[in-house]
Amino acid sequence: MTHVIGEIPGTHHMKTPDRPFVYARAPIMLYWEITRACDLACLHCRAEAVPQRHPQELGTASAMTFLRQILDFGPPLPHLVITGGDPLKRRDLFEVVAEATRLGLRVSLAPSVTEALTGEAIARLQRAGVVGMSLSLDGSAAGPHDRLRG
Repeated sequence: MTHVIGEIPGTHHMKTPDRPFVYARAPIMLYWEITRACDLACLHCRAEAVPQRHPQELGTASAMTFLRQILDFGPPLPHLVITGGDPLKRRDLFEVVAEATRLGLRVSLAPSVTEALTGEAIARLQRAGVVGMSLSLDGSAAGPHDRLRG
């Protein structure tokens, strides 16, 4: 039995078998720390964020190759969560998301809440195919949040 993946724009033609994930073969979710670059300095940052992109980060061509390698897991494909640092520090983010979506991956994003996260950026991400986004709020007011997030 197959089902149509209807949530992803442009993939209505793609079908995958209805079968459970086999964890030894493929994850349900794949988290990609696409960059260490971030304008915040969170006390708890596990990505060891820095203001600028690291010179050894994957370039655009290598990022596209990585996306194609995810297809090797086979159906059902994992849900790709792009995180960082701040993914919005990458100029090619929209291109990467669009390619992941074109390949049939569901994509979510975990950006930093900075001035780069504008309404326009969110609309572009949605057009590129992002189906979900997570944002961290660390306090009921700006003071506690900003002390933690730097």
